[in-house]
Amino acid sequence: GWGQRYLTVNPMGDVLPCPTASSAIPDLRFENIRTHALDWIWRESESFNRFRGTEWMPEPCRSCPQREIDFGGCRCQAALLTGNAANTDPVCEFSPDRAIVDAVLRDINSSSGHARDWTYRANPNAIHSPDS
Repeated sequence: GWGQRYLTVNPMGDVLPCPTASSAIPDLRFENIRTHALDWIWRESESFNRFRGTEWMPEPCRSCPQREIDFGGCRCQAALLTGNAANTDPVCEFSPDRAIVDAVLRDINSSSGHARDWTYRANPNAIHSPDS
């Protein structure tokens, strides 16, 4: 969950609740380690507190028995797929925006035999197992 277990410090010193947050949610201000103490950023900053816990959650998340486990899903997926980071993660089967994901899955599954090329975030050849 957002601001629950880990953080990321990018090369510019911005402290993020996840590695994708600054690009996926551009309207949220992320503090910098050069201007604020890490403890303050974790406990007090708006960026870490905006989606921490369960009070911010819309329905169906707010009343879901899984809310303390998945914390409403991925904020970046919600932002990228629905345009609003506060929406229920559309990957969740109970999300009112689940149709977005279902349409993508139908599109992928209907392209029989036309597999799309993979896009790697890192060089897939950078680390080799001893057996390769």
